[in-house]
Amino acid sequence: MKSQEYPALFCAADKASAAAQEMSIKLSRLTLALLVLGAGFAAVSSPIQCVRSGFAVASAISVALSLSLSIYLKIAKPEQIWYGGRAVAESAKSMTWRYMMAADPYFIDLGTEEADRKFVSDLKSIVRERQQLAFGFGGEFSEQPQISAGMRALRSDTLEQRKSAYLADRISDQRHWYGRQAKSNRKQSSTYFVFITVSQFLALVAAIMLVMHPGSTIKLTGLFTSLASALIAWLQIKQHKEQAQSYSVAELELGFIQERGQYVTNDRELSNFVGDAENAISREHTLWIARRDRA
Repeated sequence: MKSQEYPALFCAADKASAAAQEMSIKLSRLTLALLVLGAGFAAVSSPIQCVRSGFAVASAISVALSLSLSIYLKIAKPEQIWYGGRAVAESAKSMTWRYMMAADPYFIDLGTEEADRKFVSDLKSIVRERQQLAFGFGGEFSEQPQISAGMRALRSDTLEQRKSAYLADRISDQRHWYGRQAKSNRKQSSTYFVFITVSQFLALVAAIMLVMHPGSTIKLTGLFTSLASALIAWLQIKQHKEQAQSYSVAELELGFIQERGQYVTNDRELSNFVGDAENAISREHTLWIARRDRA
Protein backbone atom coordinates (compact mmCIF):
# COMPACT_ATOMS: atom_id res chain seq x y z
CA MET A 1 0.00 0.00 0.00
CA LYS A 2 1.35 3.39 -1.00
CA SER A 3 0.70 6.21 1.44
CA GLN A 4 -1.51 8.06 -1.07
CA GLU A 5 -3.83 5.05 -1.21
CA TYR A 6 -4.77 5.46 2.44
CA PRO A 7 -7.69 7.72 3.45
CA ALA A 8 -7.22 11.47 3.15
CA LEU A 9 -7.54 11.71 6.93
CA PHE A 10 -4.52 9.43 7.41
CA CYS A 11 -2.41 11.39 4.90
CA ALA A 12 -3.25 14.74 6.49
CA ALA A 13 -2.69 13.58 10.07
CA ASP A 14 0.51 11.71 9.16
CA LYS A 15 2.06 14.73 7.44
CA ALA A 16 1.01 17.16 10.18
CA SER A 17 2.41 14.87 12.87
CA ALA A 18 5.74 14.45 11.05
CA ALA A 19 6.12 18.22 10.57
CA ALA A 20 5.28 18.93 14.23
CA GLN A 21 7.68 16.22 15.38
CA GLU A 22 10.50 17.69 13.32
CA MET A 23 9.86 21.19 14.68
CA SER A 24 9.55 20.01 18.29
CA ILE A 25 12.78 17.99 18.19
CA LYS A 26 14.78 20.67 16.37
CA LEU A 27 13.71 23.42 18.78
CA SER A 28 14.33 21.21 21.82
CA ARG A 29 17.80 20.38 20.52
CA LEU A 30 18.53 24.06 19.87
CA THR A 31 17.30 25.02 23.35
CA LEU A 32 19.75 22.62 25.00
CA ALA A 33 22.59 23.60 22.64
CA LEU A 34 22.15 27.28 23.51
CA LEU A 35 22.34 26.48 27.22
CA VAL A 36 25.62 24.63 26.70
CA LEU A 37 26.89 27.48 24.51
CA GLY A 38 26.04 29.96 27.25
CA ALA A 39 27.96 27.88 29.77
CA GLY A 40 30.88 27.75 27.33
CA PHE A 41 31.07 31.52 27.01
CA ALA A 42 30.81 31.87 30.77
CA ALA A 43 33.67 29.40 31.26
CA VAL A 44 36.23 31.59 29.48
CA SER A 45 37.63 34.71 31.03
CA SER A 46 40.22 37.22 29.84
CA PRO A 47 42.45 39.85 31.40
CA ILE A 48 41.23 42.26 28.71
CA GLN A 49 38.08 44.00 29.90
CA CYS A 50 36.35 44.33 26.52
CA VAL A 51 36.93 40.66 25.69
CA ARG A 52 35.69 39.58 29.11
CA SER A 53 32.59 41.74 28.69
CA GLY A 54 32.03 40.30 25.21
CA PHE A 55 32.03 36.72 26.55
CA ALA A 56 29.62 37.73 29.30
CA VAL A 57 27.25 39.34 26.81
CA ALA A 58 27.42 36.31 24.50
CA SER A 59 26.67 34.01 27.43
CA ALA A 60 23.66 36.12 28.45
CA ILE A 61 22.34 36.21 24.87
CA SER A 62 22.66 32.43 24.51
CA VAL A 63 20.81 31.78 27.75
CA ALA A 64 18.14 34.37 26.85
CA LEU A 65 17.56 32.72 23.46
CA SER A 66 17.32 29.32 25.14
CA LEU A 67 14.75 30.70 27.57
CA SER A 68 12.76 32.25 24.71
CA LEU A 69 12.65 28.94 22.85
CA SER A 70 11.51 27.12 26.00
CA ILE A 71 8.67 29.61 26.43
CA TYR A 72 7.73 29.28 22.75
CA LEU A 73 7.61 25.48 22.99
CA LYS A 74 5.42 25.75 26.06
CA ILE A 75 2.99 28.13 24.33
CA ALA A 76 2.97 26.63 20.82
CA LYS A 77 2.90 23.02 22.06
CA PRO A 78 3.91 21.38 18.76
CA GLU A 79 3.98 18.05 20.61
CA GLN A 80 0.17 18.12 20.74
CA ILE A 81 -0.01 17.97 16.94
CA TRP A 82 2.84 15.46 16.96
CA TYR A 83 1.22 13.02 19.41
CA GLY A 84 -2.39 13.71 18.46
CA GLY A 85 -1.72 13.55 14.73
CA ARG A 86 0.15 10.28 15.17
CA ALA A 87 -2.78 8.85 17.14
CA VAL A 88 -5.27 9.88 14.43
CA ALA A 89 -3.05 8.54 11.64
CA GLU A 90 -2.46 5.18 13.35
CA SER A 91 -6.15 4.76 14.17
CA ALA A 92 -7.12 5.54 10.57
CA LYS A 93 -4.45 3.15 9.28
CA SER A 94 -5.64 0.32 11.51
CA MET A 95 -9.25 0.89 10.45
CA THR A 96 -8.16 0.90 6.81
CA TRP A 97 -6.57 -2.53 7.11
CA ARG A 98 -9.63 -3.90 8.88
CA TYR A 99 -11.79 -2.52 6.06
CA MET A 100 -9.59 -3.95 3.30
CA MET A 101 -9.43 -7.36 5.00
CA ALA A 102 -13.22 -7.35 5.52
CA ALA A 103 -12.53 -7.84 9.23
CA ASP A 104 -14.60 -6.81 12.23
CA PRO A 105 -16.50 -4.48 12.09
CA TYR A 106 -16.46 -4.34 8.26
CA PHE A 107 -17.39 -7.97 7.68
CA ILE A 108 -17.40 -9.48 4.21
CA ASP A 109 -21.13 -10.12 4.33
CA LEU A 110 -21.86 -6.39 4.61
CA GLY A 111 -22.91 -4.79 1.37
CA THR A 112 -20.45 -2.40 -0.25
CA GLU A 113 -22.54 0.65 0.56
CA GLU A 114 -23.06 -0.36 4.18
CA ALA A 115 -19.36 -1.17 4.73
CA ASP A 116 -18.33 2.13 3.13
CA ARG A 117 -20.83 4.08 5.20
CA LYS A 118 -19.63 2.51 8.44
CA PHE A 119 -15.98 3.06 7.58
CA VAL A 120 -16.49 6.76 6.80
CA SER A 121 -18.60 7.14 9.95
CA ASP A 122 -15.78 5.65 12.03
CA LEU A 123 -13.29 8.07 10.48
CA LYS A 124 -15.59 10.93 11.43
CA SER A 125 -15.65 9.63 14.99
CA ILE A 126 -11.86 9.89 15.16
CA VAL A 127 -12.02 13.51 14.04
CA ARG A 128 -14.78 14.35 16.53
CA GLU A 129 -12.68 12.98 19.38
CA ARG A 130 -9.77 15.24 18.42
CA GLN A 131 -11.43 18.27 16.88
CA GLN A 132 -8.86 20.59 18.46
CA LEU A 133 -6.20 19.10 16.18
CA ALA A 134 -8.06 19.63 12.92
CA PHE A 135 -6.59 23.12 12.40
CA GLY A 136 -3.11 21.60 12.18
CA PHE A 137 -3.91 19.07 9.47
CA GLY A 138 -4.02 21.54 6.58
CA GLY A 139 -6.17 21.20 3.47
CA GLU A 140 -3.86 19.80 0.80
CA PHE A 141 -5.60 16.40 0.91
CA SER A 142 -9.12 17.83 0.68
CA GLU A 143 -9.63 16.37 -2.81
CA GLN A 144 -8.30 12.93 -1.92
CA PRO A 145 -10.97 10.30 -1.18
CA GLN A 146 -11.38 8.59 2.17
CA ILE A 147 -11.82 5.25 0.38
CA SER A 148 -9.37 4.85 -2.49
CA ALA A 149 -9.66 2.57 -5.51
CA GLY A 150 -6.80 0.49 -4.11
CA MET A 151 -8.66 -0.06 -0.85
CA ARG A 152 -11.80 -1.18 -2.67
CA ALA A 153 -9.81 -3.46 -4.98
CA LEU A 154 -8.06 -5.24 -2.11
CA ARG A 155 -11.31 -5.67 -0.20
CA SER A 156 -12.86 -7.36 -3.24
CA ASP A 157 -9.97 -9.81 -3.68
CA THR A 158 -10.14 -13.46 -2.70
CA LEU A 159 -9.44 -14.64 0.84
CA GLU A 160 -5.95 -15.88 -0.08
CA GLN A 161 -5.07 -12.64 -1.84
CA ARG A 162 -6.23 -10.55 1.11
CA LYS A 163 -4.38 -12.75 3.58
CA SER A 164 -1.15 -12.63 1.56
CA ALA A 165 -1.38 -8.85 1.27
CA TYR A 166 -1.94 -8.47 5.01
CA LEU A 167 0.95 -10.76 5.94
CA ALA A 168 3.37 -9.03 3.58
CA ASP A 169 2.29 -5.38 3.57
CA ARG A 170 1.07 -5.01 7.12
CA ILE A 171 2.55 -7.56 9.53
CA SER A 172 5.95 -8.16 7.89
CA ASP A 173 6.37 -4.48 7.09
CA GLN A 174 5.45 -3.46 10.64
CA ARG A 175 7.72 -6.14 12.17
CA HIS A 176 10.67 -4.96 10.11
CA TRP A 177 9.97 -1.35 11.13
CA TYR A 178 9.84 -2.34 14.81
CA GLY A 179 13.08 -4.28 14.41
CA ARG A 180 14.92 -1.39 12.77
CA GLN A 181 13.66 1.06 15.39
CA ALA A 182 14.61 -1.25 18.28
CA LYS A 183 18.14 -1.70 16.92
CA SER A 184 18.56 2.03 16.24
CA ASN A 185 17.31 3.05 19.68
CA ARG A 186 19.54 0.52 21.46
CA LYS A 187 22.56 1.86 19.58
CA GLN A 188 21.73 5.50 20.30
CA SER A 189 21.04 4.78 23.98
CA SER A 190 24.52 3.22 24.31
CA THR A 191 26.14 6.09 22.41
CA TYR A 192 24.55 8.78 24.58
CA PHE A 193 25.54 6.87 27.72
CA VAL A 194 29.17 7.05 26.59
CA PHE A 195 28.88 10.79 25.83
CA ILE A 196 27.30 11.49 29.21
CA THR A 197 29.95 9.51 31.06
CA VAL A 198 32.77 11.27 29.20
CA SER A 199 31.20 14.68 29.91
CA GLN A 200 30.93 13.90 33.61
CA PHE A 201 34.54 12.66 33.68
CA LEU A 202 35.73 15.86 31.98
CA ALA A 203 33.74 17.92 34.50
CA LEU A 204 35.53 16.08 37.30
CA VAL A 205 38.93 16.66 35.68
CA ALA A 206 38.13 20.35 35.19
CA ALA A 207 37.07 20.66 38.83
CA ILE A 208 40.31 19.04 40.01
CA MET A 209 42.35 21.32 37.74
CA LEU A 210 40.58 24.34 39.18
CA VAL A 211 41.48 23.21 42.69
CA MET A 212 45.11 22.85 41.63
CA HIS A 213 45.13 26.15 39.72
CA PRO A 214 42.55 28.45 41.36
CA GLY A 215 43.79 31.47 39.44
CA SER A 216 43.10 29.99 36.01
CA THR A 217 41.07 32.13 33.61
CA ILE A 218 39.51 29.03 32.01
CA LYS A 219 36.94 27.29 34.21
CA LEU A 220 35.41 24.42 32.28
CA THR A 221 33.61 22.59 35.09
CA GLY A 222 30.34 24.42 34.38
CA LEU A 223 30.63 23.79 30.65
CA PHE A 224 31.06 20.02 30.97
CA THR A 225 28.43 19.82 33.69
CA SER A 226 25.98 21.67 31.43
CA LEU A 227 26.89 19.39 28.54
CA ALA A 228 26.23 16.27 30.63
CA SER A 229 22.93 17.72 31.85
CA ALA A 230 21.87 18.62 28.29
CA LEU A 231 22.69 15.10 27.08
CA ILE A 232 20.70 13.57 29.93
CA ALA A 233 17.76 15.86 29.11
CA TRP A 234 18.01 14.94 25.42
CA LEU A 235 18.07 11.25 26.30
CA GLN A 236 14.91 11.80 28.35
CA ILE A 237 13.24 13.51 25.41
CA LYS A 238 14.14 10.76 22.95
CA GLN A 239 13.60 7.87 25.43
CA HIS A 240 15.83 5.53 23.43
CA LYS A 241 16.05 2.80 26.06
CA GLU A 242 12.29 2.64 26.67
CA GLN A 243 11.51 2.69 22.97
CA ALA A 244 14.03 -0.04 22.19
CA GLN A 245 12.38 -2.30 24.75
CA SER A 246 8.86 -1.47 23.58
CA TYR A 247 9.65 -2.01 19.90
CA SER A 248 11.39 -5.31 20.66
CA VAL A 249 8.36 -6.59 22.56
CA ALA A 250 6.00 -5.46 19.78
CA GLU A 251 8.15 -7.15 17.14
CA LEU A 252 8.11 -10.42 19.08
CA GLU A 253 4.37 -10.27 19.63
CA LEU A 254 3.68 -9.66 15.95
CA GLY A 255 6.01 -12.55 15.11
CA PHE A 256 3.93 -14.91 17.25
CA ILE A 257 0.74 -13.62 15.66
CA GLN A 258 2.18 -13.93 12.16
CA GLU A 259 2.76 -17.66 12.62
CA ARG A 260 -1.00 -18.13 12.89
CA GLY A 261 -1.54 -16.63 9.44
CA GLN A 262 -0.84 -19.85 7.58
CA TYR A 263 -3.75 -21.55 9.34
CA VAL A 264 -6.37 -18.97 8.35
CA THR A 265 -8.84 -20.73 6.07
CA ASN A 266 -12.01 -18.60 6.10
CA ASP A 267 -13.17 -15.02 6.45
CA ARG A 268 -14.12 -15.36 10.13
CA GLU A 269 -10.63 -16.64 11.01
CA LEU A 270 -9.07 -13.85 8.97
CA SER A 271 -11.17 -11.31 10.86
CA ASN A 272 -9.99 -12.66 14.23
CA PHE A 273 -6.40 -12.82 12.99
CA VAL A 274 -6.45 -9.21 11.77
CA GLY A 275 -8.13 -8.09 15.00
CA ASP A 276 -5.38 -9.63 17.14
CA ALA A 277 -2.62 -8.12 15.01
CA GLU A 278 -4.18 -4.64 14.94
CA ASN A 279 -4.75 -4.75 18.70
CA ALA A 280 -1.08 -5.57 19.23
CA ILE A 281 0.01 -2.65 17.03
CA SER A 282 -2.46 -0.30 18.73
CA ARG A 283 -1.24 -1.41 22.15
CA GLU A 284 2.35 -0.47 21.31
CA HIS A 285 1.25 2.92 20.01
CA THR A 286 -0.86 3.59 23.11
CA LEU A 287 2.18 2.88 25.29
CA TRP A 288 4.24 5.24 23.11
CA ILE A 289 1.71 8.04 23.63
CA ALA A 290 1.65 7.38 27.39
CA ARG A 291 5.44 7.58 27.63
CA ARG A 292 5.51 10.82 25.65
CA ASP A 293 2.84 12.37 27.86
CA ARG A 294 4.91 11.55 30.95
CA ALA A 295 8.11 12.98 29.47
